[in-house]
Amino acid sequence: MIRHIDIAVQKIFEMKEKEPAKFKKLIDEGIMIGLGVDLGDRSKEVNTVNQIKKQNKPKDLEYAVVTEAVIEGNSDEAIKLTAALLEKRKDPTDLVLNALMPGIQTVCELYDIGESYMPEILLANEALIGGVKLCQEKIGEVPSKGKVVSLVIEGDVHDIGKNIVAAILRANGFEVVDLGKDVTVEAAVKAVKAANADLVTGTTLMSTTKEGLKALAEVLDSEDVPVACGGAAVDRHFVETFSNSVYGKTPLDAVKIAKKICAGKDWKEVRKELH
Repeated sequence: MIRHIDIAVQKIFEMKEKEPAKFKKLIDEGIMIGLGVDLGDRSKEVNTVNQIKKQNKPKDLEYAVVTEAVIEGNSDEAIKLTAALLEKRKDPTDLVLNALMPGIQTVCELYDIGESYMPEILLANEALIGGVKLCQEKIGEVPSKGKVVSLVIEGDVHDIGKNIVAAILRANGFEVVDLGKDVTVEAAVKAVKAANADLVTGTTLMSTTKEGLKALAEVLDSEDVPVACGGAAVDRHFVETFSNSVYGKTPLDAVKIAKKICAGKDWKEVRKELH
């Protein structure tokens, strides 16, 4: 057995040296699996990527280049192009919704199928924020779609998934109160009341701490604030063993849940629709 392990380790180091691209892909896929993303059948990736980009690309060519800058995570270019369009008296709200947002939406959807990774999302988010700030200066605050408290439950310090969820929610127009990692139920409930939040997104990568999400959902039931639960240690079966909760498999699911909950839908409705 030890000899087999030694050989496997040797093969891994050989791959890193001779095939760095393949090695990086395997590492990235391992991270994605750790985040609870189902890689599924990857045989139709290329067509799917093209479809996603085509679907999200603005028809206005000036808007399309802004979108591309966000996709590429080029903050300087996104800011420069947004500023130029504002100088042309383009509507700032329209720029946010139809030039900047399609960029982050594209990257998030590519992430969902395994064609984009955490660094790309974070860079795209920075580019988005740079453009949005310029637009906010023209119109004040971009109207919020709702308030979401985001956290990693007590006992777990793995916050990669939570950070992605928070970034994507902000990119989609939600006000996010990020409590960070290792958050107690008591601290979460206090934050929800203080923020008058509509939804909580809770994650955990550890099976030993997932019961904290159940406890949080049960406590918040009386506040009429549901909990969107996700992370590698959480699955639909577990989440549906308790009330006031909705399971989200990927970061984009968090956006779908937030949109429905903040639009006034009951958690039972949303759970049924996303099943």
